[in-house]
Amino acid sequence: MKENNKTRAWELYEQGRDYNERLTPNQYNVVETNTEFFIGNQWHNLPNTPAMRGLPKPVFNILKRVASLFIASLTSTGTSMRFEPLAYYDGSNMTDPNHDAAAFANAEVSTLLEKFKFDYRLRDALFDGAQTGDYCAHFYFDPDAQPYGGAFGAYKGEIEMELLDGINVMFGNPNDRRVQTQPYILIVGRDTVEHLKWEAERFRKNKKEFYKSGKGNADADKEIVSDADYDKMPGVGGKVEITESDAGTGKALYVYLYTKVDKEETMTDEEGNPVYEEVYNSDGELEFEMDDDGNILTDETTGEPIPKRRAAKHIVTSVHVTKATKTAVIFEDVDTGLSLYPLAWGNWEKQKNQYHGRALVTGLIPNQIFINSMFATAMRHMQLMAFPKAVYNAELISKWDNEIGQAIAVHGIQPGQGIPQVAGYIQPAEMSNQIFALIDKVMVYTKECLGATDVQMGNVKPDNTSAIMVLQTQSEVPLENIRSNLYEWTEDIGQILLDMMGTYYGKRPVVVDREFQEPVIGSDGTPQIDPQTGQMAVQRIVRKAVEEFDFSQFKHIWLNLRVDVGATTYFSEIAMTQTLDNLRQDGTLDLIQYLERIPDKLIPKKQELIDELRGRIAEGKQANAAAGAATPAPGTPVAAGGAPAPTQGGELDAQKAVQGLPTQMEAQFNELPNIAKKTALAQGAQFSR
Repeated sequence: MKENNKTRAWELYEQGRDYNERLTPNQYNVVETNTEFFIGNQWHNLPNTPAMRGLPKPVFNILKRVASLFIASLTSTGTSMRFEPLAYYDGSNMTDPNHDAAAFANAEVSTLLEKFKFDYRLRDALFDGAQTGDYCAHFYFDPDAQPYGGAFGAYKGEIEMELLDGINVMFGNPNDRRVQTQPYILIVGRDTVEHLKWEAERFRKNKKEFYKSGKGNADADKEIVSDADYDKMPGVGGKVEITESDAGTGKALYVYLYTKVDKEETMTDEEGNPVYEEVYNSDGELEFEMDDDGNILTDETTGEPIPKRRAAKHIVTSVHVTKATKTAVIFEDVDTGLSLYPLAWGNWEKQKNQYHGRALVTGLIPNQIFINSMFATAMRHMQLMAFPKAVYNAELISKWDNEIGQAIAVHGIQPGQGIPQVAGYIQPAEMSNQIFALIDKVMVYTKECLGATDVQMGNVKPDNTSAIMVLQTQSEVPLENIRSNLYEWTEDIGQILLDMMGTYYGKRPVVVDREFQEPVIGSDGTPQIDPQTGQMAVQRIVRKAVEEFDFSQFKHIWLNLRVDVGATTYFSEIAMTQTLDNLRQDGTLDLIQYLERIPDKLIPKKQELIDELRGRIAEGKQANAAAGAATPAPGTPVAAGGAPAPTQGGELDAQKAVQGLPTQMEAQFNELPNIAKKTALAQGAQFSR
């Protein structure tokens, strides 16, 4: 609806803009200053005076160094979303027990995050948070996109993700940072007038087929006009646009208005039949069915009174969206079918009673200004005073010349008058060393207060990895609150994706991991026979498979969501490799288990090596491949019938126990009965310790 030639969405935008301007300090100024300082433009808005024009303008950007360090540390742990059923049966499709809903949710979300390039988006979001205090992800459904590029059929529609500037998102209740409790949410942006007109026309044409709700605007082509309302766009680039021309380059500011609408609906079961509930009076007593005479009706079989029942009702929340410019509605009050606002909001540091967070850069700007200004004044001093000044008698020397090798004429020098009495140099005053000592202390204390230690910044040698890991873990403590905010933001994204999949997807193919049993193929290309069973040797292999799944059931089940975190830093990889080496040495892991867990980058063509080892084991050419030994050559102690080589992890432990026995008992170990062997092994294990 339009009032005073302004749409309702625009009026709400003006209220949100006024709120940001009334914050102390002005939120638009905070964002502008922080972004400029972060990119290194730290001398802007200086007074244009001769002194300022002559002052050097050095930039020692500790803001970017510390922020980049923190963001790299926060994203050094790999994150993944994991859906789990509320109980072991709640996450399953009861009509099709072979299809686990949680497994399909995990598979599809994993595909979406890969498409979003989510790991890179995390870094971008954190850079936004470090500079502006806020980071925001907006999700929408593109009805024209084809899943998997149309490889698995003519299915249409995919979920898309975009990062928004926090200053362009406005909450209906700005004193509460919780997204889903907001009365409305605004998203502000700029787009070409040509595209906005096309969008309005498309909505009107496809309203009945796709959108099925909302209102269009037949006069949008006339009402959508270009404007110059870009003064509140963040960054220098947001305030510079292509000059408007007849080629359709003019832009207009648009506003998305998200609201929630509650309506009462009849509850239904899985088959679509109404669900009934018993009726109670105001005193909490059960009511019964009555006949026309006011007598209580009873059941003919049991004789019990028949309770009064009615169709159960429940409140259904649906998100509606409107898109408008200042004077034109593009589409209005469209029912998206979603239960959650498609918006995930995060803060770098939360602030009380407002939805905007506090940026990392905000607290460092005073220190950054002091460091730059002190260096600038020191440089100016060196420019003016670093070199000695020449002083000469102008009556004797008409012109002074500093050129190397050039003679200087002296007129009227008196007898006995020396050169020092004619010309000389004034030595400059020394600058106090306290200036640079203070600058160094400011830098050091700033980093220490932020928790940016030498271990985090890589200014240590990896000689003692255990000590480095302990220091690294301790240095991560200042970032734990920020990391928790990031994980909360990630979980919100998972809930939004689940809601959108249940709303828009319907039945469609999904790529999932499935375990298959396949024959072991030898080096000659033929299936191998297991020498112990005489049957074809098989192996379990996990492969990608395409299956169809009905995503609409996500609207009726509850899945728990957790964010799994795994360390991927340099020192954590060293520790992981050392742990695997120890497990391999003490026999807990066989060779194939060891190779499957070692990082891929440490062993080239690792999977080919694993397949080759499996083939050799199946052929019987490497019965002790689990221990990592090659096939014994003729004449070796193993081939000659000596002590058997270890074959599995448990046998490695037994071999070490045998070696712990006395020499005579060790030589006779193989001749002992089985019961005696167990006793000897226990004794040898104690000795070996």
